[in-house]
Amino acid sequence: MHCDLLGVWQSKYPTGPYFIVINDELAEIFSEMADIEEIEGNRWESLAYRKVAANLTALGEDVREIYKRNDLRKIDGVGSAIEKKIRQYIEEGKIDAYDKLKQKYPVDFRNLRKIQGLGPKKIAALFINLGVKDVESLKSAIDAHKVAGLPGFGEKTEANLLKGIEVYSKSGASRILLGRAYGDIQSLKSYLEGTGLFDNLIIAGSARRMRESIGDVDMLASSTRRGEASEAFIGSDFVSGVVVSGESKITVNLKLGITCDLRFIDADSIGAALQYFTGSKDHNVHLRDLAISKGYKLNEYGLFKGENRIAGKDEKGIYESLGLAFIEPELRENTGEIEAAMNGTLPDIVKYEDIKSDMHMHTNDSDGRNSLEEMLERAKKNGLEYLAMTNHSAGLKIAHGLDPERFSELNARIDDESKKLGMPALKGVELEILKDGSLDLTGNTLDQMDYVLAALHQYISKDRKENTNRIVRAIQSGRVNAIAHPTGRLIGTREPYNIDLDTVIEKCLENNVFIEINGFPERSDLPADIVRRIQNAGVRFALGSDAHSVADLRFIRFAAAIARRGWLTPDKVVNTLSLNDFKKLIRK
Repeated sequence: MHCDLLGVWQSKYPTGPYFIVINDELAEIFSEMADIEEIEGNRWESLAYRKVAANLTALGEDVREIYKRNDLRKIDGVGSAIEKKIRQYIEEGKIDAYDKLKQKYPVDFRNLRKIQGLGPKKIAALFINLGVKDVESLKSAIDAHKVAGLPGFGEKTEANLLKGIEVYSKSGASRILLGRAYGDIQSLKSYLEGTGLFDNLIIAGSARRMRESIGDVDMLASSTRRGEASEAFIGSDFVSGVVVSGESKITVNLKLGITCDLRFIDADSIGAALQYFTGSKDHNVHLRDLAISKGYKLNEYGLFKGENRIAGKDEKGIYESLGLAFIEPELRENTGEIEAAMNGTLPDIVKYEDIKSDMHMHTNDSDGRNSLEEMLERAKKNGLEYLAMTNHSAGLKIAHGLDPERFSELNARIDDESKKLGMPALKGVELEILKDGSLDLTGNTLDQMDYVLAALHQYISKDRKENTNRIVRAIQSGRVNAIAHPTGRLIGTREPYNIDLDTVIEKCLENNVFIEINGFPERSDLPADIVRRIQNAGVRFALGSDAHSVADLRFIRFAAAIARRGWLTPDKVVNTLSLNDFKKLIRK
């Protein structure tokens, strides 16, 4: 059977325990406590809770393991009071102080925060004055034009909030980002495999296709002990409730916020089931039509000629029997992959194990949460061969960007730590493109840099030409190696910038500048459909995790997934190059 792609990256780049669901739960609780304390005017408590929430998210290790070692105080921001709260949650599954605050503010802070323009105090004003508790009641209040009349809001704010709700809804409010859910999905799979009750266990569905967001999780299993296996699944810490429990299919609600279907499949049909339940629906319909045209019947049990099953134990056999090359899961969207597999033009797309580097990350020197040494150590442990350290430049004040003096000091440390740890690191910068299109650092400082990643973060205009010209001027400066997160979108929060992407691509090609594929889940930028559209334009792509913590380094996998979904071959992805070859490529 074709390998389970959810396991490939972890097997090649082990990142330690993947049980991070409790970290996320605690981080969300402390984030809500921070919001409520800010509403109540308790600034220092709010800051303390917000700090520990950020650090729990960035841990990269199950907080319960730290609890067992009695090391909770070693987490930055955890003092005696917060330690007691974490201990209570681990031991009792609740935090009394949080429950007390939620009684006063029974508000869905988690989703309301996703609406651009809403902070804790505005959320509180909406709740206190209009009874707004969630996105749905906010929409109702806007539709009734009740929001504009509140102090500090007005008609413009009301219109912007309505637009924010539209962006939120368009991203799929009932869906979650795969990059955020992936660790927990893998943890659930690892837990179930560890019971010894499953002969085979595979992730299917949109998670296997590596879609940027998912609405549910599909798991396929074979087991000779189905009763015990079912009980282990239902009783796991990942499950919050049972929807349906049958002999061959169980549906549960996950604490992640989505459902999970576990289907038991006979061993001789698991390849056919994996093909069928990986989807997409349109791909499957096209494939079934092809089977019918050849006199076959294709379903989740196998490929049949009359009553005889001629394939089904593995996916490859299904495709081969239909006269097709094997189609990687990420390509199964019915966008021409079946025709390409039929006529021999299906590309040999970049593999996860081809990725040697990460070209975008941050340390606590700017807005990251881990030190240079910690980031280098984790990157090495994850199996990367080299990386680019790209802290923000001074123009992005909100991210504590570095001025020339601080960059000079940091670059010296990069050289020292890189040599000491045996982890090659390029001296880089995520360089702010200023309002007029000029660059945020002077030539002398840029001369110290190995890799310059230019980005728009501020002064975004509604005018397409103005935004495009800023990027083009940076590209033509001769000092830039790549353009970061080119569309500027934040999924569910901010729509893409209004830019002429075709012109940007053209100028990148003319000036030997790469286009970034940013794997940070909320960005996922460039989107896969755009990558697919421009894959043959001649431009090359640089993958980056945009990591702001050691835990975030795993996001390089999702940049690679976008590259795969965009049909990119290894020669189009600069991260497949050795360090020496990459240095030759960027030498100007």
